[in-house]
Amino acid sequence: MKRYLETIRSEEAIAKILEHAKPIEDEEFLLTYLCTGRITTRPVFAKLSNPPFLCSAMDGYAASFEKTLDADLTTPVSLKKNVDVFPVNTGDPLPGGTNAVIMVEEGEESDTFVIIRKPAYLWQNVRMVGEDIIEGDMLIPRNHRIGAFETGMLIAGGVTHVHVRRKPAIFIIPTGKELIDIYQMSDETIKRTGLVDFNSYFLLRLAEDTGFLAEKSKIVFHKDELRNIVQEAVEKYDGIIINAGSSAGSEDFTESVIRELGTLIFHGVSMMPGKPTMFGIIKGKTVFGIPGYPVSAAISFKTFFEPLYERLSSTQLHKKYVTCITPYKIPSRIGIEEILRINLIEKKGKYYAFPLARGASIFSSMARADALIRIPEHIEGYDEDEEISCEMIREGEEIGRRIHIIGSHDLSLDILRDMMKGRHPHIDLISTHVGSLSGILAFRKGITELCTTHVIDENEKIYNIPVIKKYLPDSPWTLIHIAKRLQGLLVGKGNPKDIKDISDIARNDVKFVNRQFGSGTRILLDTMLKGKGITKESINGYEREESSHTAVGILVKESIADVGVAIYAMAKVFSLDFIPLVEEDYDLLVAKEFTEDKRFHLLMDLILSDTFKGKLNEIGGYHTEDTGKIKYVNG
Repeated sequence: MKRYLETIRSEEAIAKILEHAKPIEDEEFLLTYLCTGRITTRPVFAKLSNPPFLCSAMDGYAASFEKTLDADLTTPVSLKKNVDVFPVNTGDPLPGGTNAVIMVEEGEESDTFVIIRKPAYLWQNVRMVGEDIIEGDMLIPRNHRIGAFETGMLIAGGVTHVHVRRKPAIFIIPTGKELIDIYQMSDETIKRTGLVDFNSYFLLRLAEDTGFLAEKSKIVFHKDELRNIVQEAVEKYDGIIINAGSSAGSEDFTESVIRELGTLIFHGVSMMPGKPTMFGIIKGKTVFGIPGYPVSAAISFKTFFEPLYERLSSTQLHKKYVTCITPYKIPSRIGIEEILRINLIEKKGKYYAFPLARGASIFSSMARADALIRIPEHIEGYDEDEEISCEMIREGEEIGRRIHIIGSHDLSLDILRDMMKGRHPHIDLISTHVGSLSGILAFRKGITELCTTHVIDENEKIYNIPVIKKYLPDSPWTLIHIAKRLQGLLVGKGNPKDIKDISDIARNDVKFVNRQFGSGTRILLDTMLKGKGITKESINGYEREESSHTAVGILVKESIADVGVAIYAMAKVFSLDFIPLVEEDYDLLVAKEFTEDKRFHLLMDLILSDTFKGKLNEIGGYHTEDTGKIKYVNG
């Protein structure tokens, strides 16, 4: 087993990459309308003026303004058509001897004459030669990325072709015996044979979005095959990505291929995700080995290939950074830079950062992320309410107009999101699953206006109202009932461990999966364990925490755990058995100020709809008789 013990910092790695990457000097002479997004290699000058002649800016009548000076309401002037006055449309050249255009509604036309009751003035409603563009003007300098509007400007200036820099070309090589191509197999074969290669496809799109010309190879299984493909690729492409095989396993042969064909510059970067990234040079071309874990691959690409593109194309990518606030302490490990995916909540012009799942294999968190934050290697994370910089990967405008719910997870939120996008495509409904208590605390701090919760008071045996009144005694809020739902024990089909009730999760032969601290499900579990006199230490797996019911369901389905607490709907989704424990209230906490927001009324229309109730009843495990009712108003 190899080890990459001599890791370097990401800044040093980028410097080494830029040192070996040379700007592309090759240029192409392309049709102007094909040049959007391309980089100019020479300044571009207008070949003709726009407009190229005096032309009418209105539909009307072209005339010499001098012939209209005596016109007024009581003594109109009659101008003979096609002698003193000429009908013109917008954009028509001005006939000789004319210097003004009278709008069509200001003339009274007969077969022979046009009657004018108001004098015109010199160059009235006339576009001058070169009003927009003058022949010979420099329209765009060199090393400039051409935008869509600039494409139009160039064509308006008579430019039919433009010299642009050749696009940097990269080649993506997926590797791994465990991989399959989803487009070459049936659904049933996919389920039986291996992991779907989606890395190479999203890397392809990511590369193209950055500005690269990108292509990918078939999946490579053997070292000799990889060596041959790399040898051919360095003759054609500016950069090569070998995806997977960059770590320290016995089948990770990317490093040896780079060493055999060229020079390995570094292997290992002190950042997470993306630590196993390597870089080398083969025949003057940049060759990367990036990790197979999908988030690692994405972070490695953004960290190293964006600056590589800027170097090769001699331009700068537009990146947007904003300041965000940490709602709670975010820990990190000293000695390694950590890159976190985050959701942002915009509140009164401020952004609050909620970290998503950190695992390098959890690609869905990358797809759901609004931004990235980097925790430097010399600090142990960020404290609560600390202001930090984040790199936006989603538009701020999109974040500002969506509805964001913080708190407890439930399938009803997915249903509401789909319904919202169906009825109101411009509004999205996002839910961040931090658990009921963490959601209530975020609500108390004013970070969110909406929180889902299902916390039972141990003494009063009442859901949500006592705990919310405890944490928000003086705040104005409304509690709206979403549904009653069944919570219980999820077990494998046929209940192979013969689990009957909560006491059985403490058996030595039972593996348990828990929900995260602060979630309503975790509070329910701890309350029931206390009532039974069961200690946390006696439960095998109590410390394993998941942030959603679906995560618990899939772990039980795959027999990674024997049992977990979740809602009944998960049993139906994953074909599991279910042992009921309790029916609980799943409610929506709403800030009073948000009840006056138009988006709240749109959300309430969905909650109160028969469609929503019908979808919950179809899933099963829900009671919707009181769905949408106001349970409590405070303040």
